[in-house]
Amino acid sequence: MQQYFGESKKGNIINLNKKDFNHIKNVMRMKGFEEVFVVMDNKRYLCSMNEDLKSVTIKEELQTKMKAKKREILLYVPFLQDEKMSLIFQKGTELGVTKFIVVDFEHSKYKLDIDKKTKKLERWNKIIVEASEQSYRNDIPVLEKFVSVEEIKPVKGMNIVCSLDTSCVKMISEVINSDTLCDKISIVFGPEGGISKSEEDIIVSLGFERVSLGKNVLRTETAGLYVISIIKYLEGCE
Repeated sequence: MQQYFGESKKGNIINLNKKDFNHIKNVMRMKGFEEVFVVMDNKRYLCSMNEDLKSVTIKEELQTKMKAKKREILLYVPFLQDEKMSLIFQKGTELGVTKFIVVDFEHSKYKLDIDKKTKKLERWNKIIVEASEQSYRNDIPVLEKFVSVEEIKPVKGMNIVCSLDTSCVKMISEVINSDTLCDKISIVFGPEGGISKSEEDIIVSLGFERVSLGKNVLRTETAGLYVISIIKYLEGCE
């Protein structure tokens, strides 16, 4: 069953986001009275689609106030080509990332002006919303504006940078395991050309720990998702 996020609620009527109208009408080809899930004010409802396809009528509240988010996962994403960015945002959302921050690295192949960056952010945010609906998330991850390496910020928890360095680096299993897993985790990984030494030194100076993902060199779109998958596995063991 399709899920959407409500925009406003009055009585037993929830108004949907106007941006969902085209998807509801032309992609899903829904009709009035079809059932959908709608999340509103941190609650999930079973609803009936109204004939205007812009609002729904609540049939049943499926659960009371949802649990607060247990773990915050921040993912610093290097600016890549569209296909790879879409994959990271879609799968990262499904795996539980709470915030995405796009980074302009020295070795990033693509450079954009401010207007084009704004359009990219709008498109990526749409992908994130759709992935949140598809995966039945209770919330939508935050997508922040582009930042420079110097603007990367550590969290009060675990901060790691995926490194290709062969010295002064710990294996991922040493850093993320059932004993070290904490409530806030921040992950940085680089573009196809890697993070330059000077950039990595800056990130480490900000409070991030160098981590190796193993002997095999992973594609950049794989690296971040690999780390998040480990976190999700360990969550299942808690």
